[in-house]
Amino acid sequence: MSFARWVSIYGATYWTGLAWTAFIALWASFGAIVWGCVLLLIRLSAGRWGIRGVDAYVQLFRNTPVLLPIYLIYFAFPMIGLPWPAVVCGGLALILQNGAYISEILRGSVNAIDRVQFDAAKSLGLAPWGTFRKVVLPQVLVYSLPALGNQVVLLLKDTSLLSAISITELTMLAKLLTEQTGAAYEAFLVVALLYLLLVSSTEVLFRV
Repeated sequence: MSFARWVSIYGATYWTGLAWTAFIALWASFGAIVWGCVLLLIRLSAGRWGIRGVDAYVQLFRNTPVLLPIYLIYFAFPMIGLPWPAVVCGGLALILQNGAYISEILRGSVNAIDRVQFDAAKSLGLAPWGTFRKVVLPQVLVYSLPALGNQVVLLLKDTSLLSAISITELTMLAKLLTEQTGAAYEAFLVVALLYLLLVSSTEVLFRV
């Protein structure tokens, strides 16, 4: 069977996987950025122990594979009375993992801000949260935008690992089609093209 004919027959099947991949990547990216901001706020305002706690968290998640929190959350949560859907468990694992990287990206951007601005905010009577929200965060997001775009792309590609817990995203869908049709080349080539489309669109969005 030619590749074009295979796509014409099974191409529509990919919409489900594409929708799940885009949905998980979107909400997990948003959650990871928010979580990264929370970790940054803790680092800036919680003193020495806050810094040590965030550093320990970042080292833990930066030095362990993404599959580890995926499996731990998916299999351990039901044992403590939290039988969450696989998509929630997988998305949460991506948020926790990528939030650690994003907090470091944001920390580097904070270091690029002139320290005089912090003194000025303090002299105006701004509380730590007010300083973070009105002075730090707007500049940090601008400085870190290119790096955040790269991290979102990595998170998007990491959604393929959620096939390990039977979420029917693009990679899992291609695996199922391969088992049904025996056409491994065609099934995964389409997935590669769709990931290329998603990544390219994400990069264009961040450039804009």
